[in-house]
Amino acid sequence: MLPILLSLGPVKIYTFSVVLVLAFFLVGYIFWRKGREEHFPEDELFDGYLLALLVGVVASRLGFIVFHFGNFGLDAWKWFNLLAYPGIIPLFGLLASFLVLYRFAQRQKWDAFEFLDFAAIAAAFGFALIWLGLFLDGTSFGNATSLPWGMSFPLVFDKHHPTQLYGLISYALLFVYLYWVESRYRTFEWYRDKRHSAQTGFLFCVFCMMYGAVGVVMGFLMPPQLMVFGVALDIPVRILLFMYGFILLFVRAGRSFRPVK
Repeated sequence: MLPILLSLGPVKIYTFSVVLVLAFFLVGYIFWRKGREEHFPEDELFDGYLLALLVGVVASRLGFIVFHFGNFGLDAWKWFNLLAYPGIIPLFGLLASFLVLYRFAQRQKWDAFEFLDFAAIAAAFGFALIWLGLFLDGTSFGNATSLPWGMSFPLVFDKHHPTQLYGLISYALLFVYLYWVESRYRTFEWYRDKRHSAQTGFLFCVFCMMYGAVGVVMGFLMPPQLMVFGVALDIPVRILLFMYGFILLFVRAGRSFRPVK
């Protein structure tokens, strides 16, 4: 673990903060590059990215406040003081960001699902970086385990699941796959369904399915974030997200749930 990257007297540069800054620029670069390859206007690409990022950060923070309202109450200072009262729920930020990008593309009269495909590739890379940052920070580890790959973390005595590494590997592999399949999925016969060209949205659907699947696994290995009246909703919500991605992929592939006559 390397929570502090550099210390110069009273000034400390935290590794996770550096990783977040890198994620901001690299995710934006991937999103911009993919959009430019498809000849989207560069100014509008940056506008959409920054707007989605801002709304995503606000939504992830508000989600955390709502599910931990007993710790925050109506004290606005606690809401905004991330240093003294840290905490976000990335799921809410991700969903809000995707919704903003979808609406933004519609207003620009673009192919909204193609726009979301760019975002899916960039988001997979961003989540891989964030999990790496959490590992270096020594936080967000999983439940205690006796498995041989369990690891020791700061301020705990027993070994825990290195869920940060699980997340890092999962999203790194997802990024590689999405990057690779971007130029190939249009040739998949099962996805084209005898059409001349395949529908966009394939990458977005795969991302939703994998984000849901990874979340289900993590839900068994980490303390829950979404608690309502003592009931953990993390796994059910991720299952719904997986189902949404699967159904959307089914529909975008030209299939129908109506019985064939």
